[in-house]
Amino acid sequence: MKALGISYKNAPVSVREKFAFDLQKRAEIRRSLGHAVVLCTCNRTELYFSDPKSDAAALLARFSGFEKIPEYLHTYEGETALRHLFRVASGIDSMLTGEDEILRQVKEAYAEASAAGNTDFELNTVFQAAITGAKRIKTETALSKTPVSAATIAANEAAKLGNNVNILMIGASGKIGSSTLKNLLPRPNVHITQTARSHSAGTMQYDGVRTVPYDRRYDFADDADCIISATASPHFTLTKERLSAALFTKKPRLLIDLAVPPDIERGASELDGVRLIGIDDLGELARKNNELKMSAAEQAEIIINEELDELLKRLSFHSFMPELEKAKYAAEGLTFEQLLYRLRDGLDSGQFSAVLDVMRGLE
Repeated sequence: MKALGISYKNAPVSVREKFAFDLQKRAEIRRSLGHAVVLCTCNRTELYFSDPKSDAAALLARFSGFEKIPEYLHTYEGETALRHLFRVASGIDSMLTGEDEILRQVKEAYAEASAAGNTDFELNTVFQAAITGAKRIKTETALSKTPVSAATIAANEAAKLGNNVNILMIGASGKIGSSTLKNLLPRPNVHITQTARSHSAGTMQYDGVRTVPYDRRYDFADDADCIISATASPHFTLTKERLSAALFTKKPRLLIDLAVPPDIERGASELDGVRLIGIDDLGELARKNNELKMSAAEQAEIIINEELDELLKRLSFHSFMPELEKAKYAAEGLTFEQLLYRLRDGLDSGQFSAVLDVMRGLE
């Protein structure tokens, strides 16, 4: 298997937003690669595919319209690609170490490809193993015990503004927006207003949460101490010009943008009293929590090594199956001692010692 793509590690959000492929583009990319899974999140866009000869980099460039992709591209192949997927699925490779959202996103990307018939034995086996390994890590380590998801950090930043915080939530029907809203609901010091589009059926109604039309979002901006936006819109939900006209009261305000591409025009941070936090800024806010997770991450790496070893054996055995009968027939013409000497001559010392250990355990 081979994997390549871009991530928060070397590509700013202004670059990553060009790779926020919709359902149709993801399907076209998978079809072009033959057998592939396309993972698109706020912090990464990665392609996992079976044919190492495929020119996946050219596909990314073509579908994104971004010519400078080699500057930001990372590539993995073979066992390195498998390990990378395990680390991504478990949250070790995330900006917010141990965050839970990425496992759901990996599962959905795999399910999308599988349902479309774009996966083969290798991809099925690899993704199922990575998902299983990630679940084991979340169960057996403390990696996910300290909340560091974007939704949780956003809720924490909003709630600590004071004892009586008015929050305007734009995009509460989406996955990240919904998670943020649910993180805010138990906090007694916040009062939440959520927007809803007239054509959207996904907006949940919660006790104590006021729902207003999305088209009137600027009418409720002045009352807000914090505005959180987390939509999948290709256009700004809030612009500097319209916010400037809507904000009358002089007071500190926090804008939190959880979207890629961004929902809030960066120039809004220039308005008097306004502080803007974007998706990349959350990385620094999570740094201290990440430090606490380092020992858990070390335990997770041990689990990954164990799960990866089992996966490699499974893949190796599957590739050997077409030659099983031939090897069986050849072995029948050898004495046990001759077979043992063949193994000794064909393996290095560590491998041969492992074979002998297995034989010592035979009864």
